[in-house]
Amino acid sequence: MAKQKKISPGQKVVLALLGLFLVVQAFGLYLGSKLIALPEIEPMTEAVWGAGIFLYILIATAFVLLIIKYWKNFLKVMELLAIFVSTEIFFEVLLLGFVPESTAFIVALTLALAITASRVFWKNILTQNVAILLSIIGVGALLGAQLGFLPAIILLGLLTVYDVIAVFKTKHMVTMAKEITKQQLAFTLAIPTKKHTFQLGGGDLVMPLVFSVAVLREFGLVTALSTVTGSMLCLILFFAWLFKRPGRAYPALPPVTLGAIIGWSIAVLAGVVF
Repeated sequence: MAKQKKISPGQKVVLALLGLFLVVQAFGLYLGSKLIALPEIEPMTEAVWGAGIFLYILIATAFVLLIIKYWKNFLKVMELLAIFVSTEIFFEVLLLGFVPESTAFIVALTLALAITASRVFWKNILTQNVAILLSIIGVGALLGAQLGFLPAIILLGLLTVYDVIAVFKTKHMVTMAKEITKQQLAFTLAIPTKKHTFQLGGGDLVMPLVFSVAVLREFGLVTALSTVTGSMLCLILFFAWLFKRPGRAYPALPPVTLGAIIGWSIAVLAGVVF
């Protein structure tokens, strides 16, 4: 009888990251569909919105770098504020349609406070991952529902180019990642092993979600799912390539973006042909 091949620690990490990536996309699309159905949320369709949000991200990044240099402890305050606002969005949208709006707001506020407090009193990988996952799903769904397809793909493209430059050229993204990891802040998704803790940046999770929700609004569920599938497949290939090159930081957004655009293109072309 043939021995069953054991799953290596590296393969377990990959499976965990892919599973969490899929959870973010699936939950985010669900929340995004609820937001898209709201008449008061009208998409920003002009291309300038994509460039404008990118500029805002650059300014925010510069601010974070200044904090890292002169006031590192303030990062903890930023983390708590970001968690509170983002998780409140998540819970309020999740409860949308199930309870009255006033009740949803109070419950969401209470749960957001609880998640934020957990990061104060129990600073561990579990609370870190719960906080980052809920935050990404809430913010990604909201931003994706508010952006039209054109500004969303422009934003995704600009951030992908920026990610490459920030990791390989200026290397300030590596500096930020090291400080975030050192302080165990909930800005990355962490998967621990005996030898190392693997990190996946929040941007690598939130931007594919923003794009897939924007695709959902413009092209429908099938095309959005094709976009997610493309992202997942390219992420698998990226991880397979990455594990042969340990010890160095690589940007995950470029392969995820490539996969998302390929998945979207295939679905659109299939719709035209068939």
